[in-house]
Amino acid sequence: MIRMLNAITAQIDDPDAAVAEILEQIDPERNLLKNSVGLVACNYEFIDVGTLEALEKALPFEIAGITTLGSAAGGLYGQDYLSLSALTSDDVRFSGAVTGELTKENLEQEADGAFNRAKDALGSSPAFILAYMPSVPNLGSAAFCGTIKRICADTPVFGSFSSDQTLDFHESRVIYNGNAYRKSMAFVLMEGEVHPRFFVTSIPERNIREQRDTITDSDGAILKQVNHMPVIDYLTGLGLAKDGTVEVLSSVPLIVNYNDGTKPAAIAIYEITAEGYARCSVDVPVGATLNIGALDYESIMETAETTVSRLLEYKDSNGIIMYPCLSRSVLLGLNGFDEMKKITGLLGNRVPYQFCYSGGEICPTESEEGKLVNRMHNFSFIACIL
Repeated sequence: MIRMLNAITAQIDDPDAAVAEILEQIDPERNLLKNSVGLVACNYEFIDVGTLEALEKALPFEIAGITTLGSAAGGLYGQDYLSLSALTSDDVRFSGAVTGELTKENLEQEADGAFNRAKDALGSSPAFILAYMPSVPNLGSAAFCGTIKRICADTPVFGSFSSDQTLDFHESRVIYNGNAYRKSMAFVLMEGEVHPRFFVTSIPERNIREQRDTITDSDGAILKQVNHMPVIDYLTGLGLAKDGTVEVLSSVPLIVNYNDGTKPAAIAIYEITAEGYARCSVDVPVGATLNIGALDYESIMETAETTVSRLLEYKDSNGIIMYPCLSRSVLLGLNGFDEMKKITGLLGNRVPYQFCYSGGEICPTESEEGKLVNRMHNFSFIACIL
């Protein structure tokens, strides 16, 4: 069994005060069990002033996580917080590792090395994995997802890409112990009596176009043709593109059905290439079908409430990790905090939780046969009950 201890601080300019607040809320001497690890989500400014280094010195366990657009815990929410969730247990063991700086050429080797270091320290194969990945445009999320799928095989993986308050994520980092990395990924492996439950909510059915179209040409994450039509012409026909460009890529969810028995997943188009192809967030295999979805204020708030209602049905929950897509906050516009406000209000003090906005959500989905399939999502609200 895992117990979650939560702490949150707004002391963004004072590392000593931030650490004091974290320690006071967690109270490690009284509350920690035999084995522990910390999950952190924070505004990048906590890094610049040295708070992570101070936390590493003060806490008797490893920490891992990401920077984020916004986070919530313990009834508090906003952009200027650092939240820390300590997972502690007598019968679950934890082990973490971080890669070096990643490039296209060394991604596979570095990821293998970090994963194997964590596995060797654990002493056995993990039952559950948390993965934290950097938002690096020249590497692309599809490459990370392919690597995760290969390394972790059938072991369930839950995690997030980093995010921040900038338009191009140039301040986003992956956190491991007292350091923050722009181009590294981190793992937390768990072994023992850990039985996570996973939840994914994306676009309401009423906001998804009814007609299904078929991917007829692609190369990995590069979508070339739909219904044997160049993808830019396909998008133009739907009114989503004009003069060879898509004006607001970040607000166009593609709903992809992989036809493998799992539920369709919402993914994103990152760019239209010079050839008129769509570079997507994940691989888009030929034969998969797709629809176009839409998110608005009403549907974002509805899916947030639906997800929390499902989470609260489980009375044996010891903690909840929630990573909704940052696009949801962006699409809320001037009401960008409303989803966090609703979540904290619905959860109250019923169960410990950590909430932070994600630059890309990693969460298993269940097939019709009950098998968990690791998958990346966008525009979605993912959650894990421990």
